Amino acid sequence: LVVDRDVGRRRLARRSIAEFAGGREQRASDSWCWWMGVRRWRIAAAVCLGLCVGTKWSGLYFALVFGLMIIFWDAGARRTVGLRHWFAGSVVWGALSGLAMLLVATATYLLSWTGWFLSTDGYGRNWARDNPDQGIGGLPPALRSLIHYHRQMWEFNINLGVPHRYEANPWSWIVMGRPTAFYYESPQRGELGCTVDTCSQAITALGNPVIWWGATLGIVVLLFRWALHRDWRAGAVLAGLVAGYLPWFQYQQRTIFTFYTIAFTPWVVLALVYVLGLMLGRPHDSGKRRRDGAWIAGAVIMLAVLGFWFLLPIYTAQVIPYGDWHNRMLLPSWI
Repeated sequence: LVVDRDVGRRRLARRSIAEFAGGREQRASDSWCWWMGVRRWRIAAAVCLGLCVGTKWSGLYFALVFGLMIIFWDAGARRTVGLRHWFAGSVVWGALSGLAMLLVATATYLLSWTGWFLSTDGYGRNWARDNPDQGIGGLPPALRSLIHYHRQMWEFNINLGVPHRYEANPWSWIVMGRPTAFYYESPQRGELGCTVDTCSQAITALGNPVIWWGATLGIVVLLFRWALHRDWRAGAVLAGLVAGYLPWFQYQQRTIFTFYTIAFTPWVVLALVYVLGLMLGRPHDSGKRRRDGAWIAGAVIMLAVLGFWFLLPIYTAQVIPYGDWHNRMLLPSWI
C-alpha cells in the first residue's frame, strides 16, 4: 500500500501537469472524477489481506483500517494538486477500489479453505447435507456448511471466559505487564545439567523490553508527529497499531493473553524505528547533528541486542540457576 501511494501520487501529478499546462483553472469542476488508473499494488495488498484473514480473523481489522487509510492518502494527494472536489473524488474512487479489494480478499480467503472444500470428512464439511432445512437457503451446500462452521468459531471465541493464571488485559500488553509462561520446570542438582541446588528451565512469551518499552514512548511521538506535523509515515505506523491492538479492548470479559500481540508486533518495531529515524536526522542536517543522532540510535540498538542476549535463556528453555532466572523477571507480574 505504501508503494501504491507513491505510484498513485506520481500518476496524479503527471495528469495535473498535463491538464493545467494550458493555463486552465486548476480547480476544475469535474475534478472529482479524476481516475488514478489501475492500482495493481492494491490488488496485491488485497491478496495479502485475504491470506492474513485466512490465518487469523483479526486480519479483518487490518483490512478495514487500511481501507480507510488509503482513502485519506488519496484525499491528501488530490488536495495537494488543487482539485476542487478532492474529498468527494477520493471517497467515490476509494469506495470502488475498496470493493475490488474486498472481492479479491474474499476470493483469496475462500481459496485458503481449498483443502476443506475438497475433503469429504473435514470438520463440519457435511453439515448442510445433514441439516437440509437449516442455515441460509439458496447457497451451495459447501458454503452453507462453511458459514455454519464460521458461526461456531465466532461464538466460541466471543464467549470464551474461563479464568486463567496468565490471562492479561489489553491495557497491559504494550508494556508487557503479564507475559505468558509457555513452559517451566525446576530441575534439581544433577538433573538436566543443573549444577546448583535448584535450577529453572522456562519458555516465556516476552518481548524485548528495550523495543517494547521504547515503542511505548514512541507511540506518543507518533501521535504528536501525525497530529501536528501531518507526517503520513507516522499515520501509517499508527494505523497498524490501531488495527492490531485497539479491537481487543472490546473483549474485556474474554480470556485473552499477551501473546496475541504477535499480530501487531511489526508495527511496535516500526514505532521504535520511526523514532530512531528522527534521532538520525535529515540528510541536510549538520554533521554534528547527524553524528549525535547516530550515537543515540546506535546505543538503543545495542541495548536491544544486549536485552535479547540477556533474555535468551528464557526464550529457549536453557537450564540456568533459579537466581539467574529470577533476575530476568524484571517485574513481579512476570512471575
